[in-house]
Amino acid sequence: MPDLKDPTIVNKQLTVNQMHQDIDYLIEGALARHPDFSAYANLEELSRAIHKVKQEITKPMIRAEFYRYIGKLNHLFNDGHSFLIWPYNEWKIIKEQGKLIFPFDIVISESAEIIIKNTYSDVNNKLIAGTTINKINGVPSKELISALQQYVGGETQRLREQIAAERFSLVLWAVYGFISQFELEVSLDNKTSTLLVSTGQKWEQNIVAGTKKPYYYKVIKPGVGYLYLEHFDIDPDTFEEFIDKTFTEIKQEKISSLIIDIRNNSGGNTDTVTYLTRYIADKPFRLISSVREKLNQDNRGWFDYKGEVGKIITKEWTDMEKPIANGYQFTGNTYLLIGAVSYSSAIVFATTLKDNQFATLVGEVTGGFANQTAQGNLFNLPNSQLRAYIATRSLVRPSGDLTRQGVVPHHIAYNSPDDIKAQQDAGIERILSLIGIK
Repeated sequence: MPDLKDPTIVNKQLTVNQMHQDIDYLIEGALARHPDFSAYANLEELSRAIHKVKQEITKPMIRAEFYRYIGKLNHLFNDGHSFLIWPYNEWKIIKEQGKLIFPFDIVISESAEIIIKNTYSDVNNKLIAGTTINKINGVPSKELISALQQYVGGETQRLREQIAAERFSLVLWAVYGFISQFELEVSLDNKTSTLLVSTGQKWEQNIVAGTKKPYYYKVIKPGVGYLYLEHFDIDPDTFEEFIDKTFTEIKQEKISSLIIDIRNNSGGNTDTVTYLTRYIADKPFRLISSVREKLNQDNRGWFDYKGEVGKIITKEWTDMEKPIANGYQFTGNTYLLIGAVSYSSAIVFATTLKDNQFATLVGEVTGGFANQTAQGNLFNLPNSQLRAYIATRSLVRPSGDLTRQGVVPHHIAYNSPDDIKAQQDAGIERILSLIGIK
């Protein structure tokens, strides 16, 4: 996310013709880079949407306004690794200026409800976990969700909704421009009220000590360990040090059942996935079975040694990894919690564990496909300088199964609004029941 070469472009009025050119450039860039764009995007539907967006653009506007038009094409790419990025320079300015952004973590339920994830307190107000938001600034929640999911990448609407939930304050600003003041209509226990959230209020989140960290380990029951990983975007050396320490503790504490939670994990570095898997594996393994890459002007290698632009290269993945040999390999039962937002390298981790029978998977079917795209190229649109990210590779899971669907857990479990309100975890409770602990 580099700074703009010309910072004044954020306030520059783009002409209608310039915006039309940028739309064409985005689509041409996706077609040139993506290894299987027509298998993900419905090209006829996308073409109709492009025509409609161009018709809607009838006057000059700044690029943050332009994003609210062109950004609607993101969901039609149907790929979480291919999308137009929000105007991140403007978002950075807003945060640096200390403006109030939407302050609450939320979840979006299967019935398209916006639910407060944790309890929050201000001097004069309190929002209880499990509270349902009916409207924000007069816009009904179902309308909000339907709109916001259009502006993010993802193979399924369920995944896009969850990504929007994870980035809610950002997407709410990018799509609606909501900032500094939020009028909420909320419901709890069949009672509806209005809450005005504005600059100057000091909302504090009530959280269990230690659980706000992006990764941590703890014992939750005698003989049961819990490893939480919010993402795999961690410096490999730092991660390896953490994992070494964790599995040393696991052995010392005589843990027989290990729960690994990647329900909120949207991916990151596959080196970290490999290292963690080596502690769980009881045989040699590979993360994927094959990789497919489409060459473009940016990924052909030194002196274009890989080949011509447009060439598709398919290779079997032969690199095998071995179980850790430091004496701390985990030999008990592993349970992996997955969710709709588990994505990218988190999906690679899930398929590796499932296809090699290293773990029992519990949770929700992932919103992203078990066979992932990867290795995105970044490029700027010529006039607005909005930045696009488009996948250039596709990966096939270790089993070689080409079915286009999410990772299916062995046992389905997800948190209902009542679970959130009671601060209970249906996934962990299901695993404890499988272990035989009440």
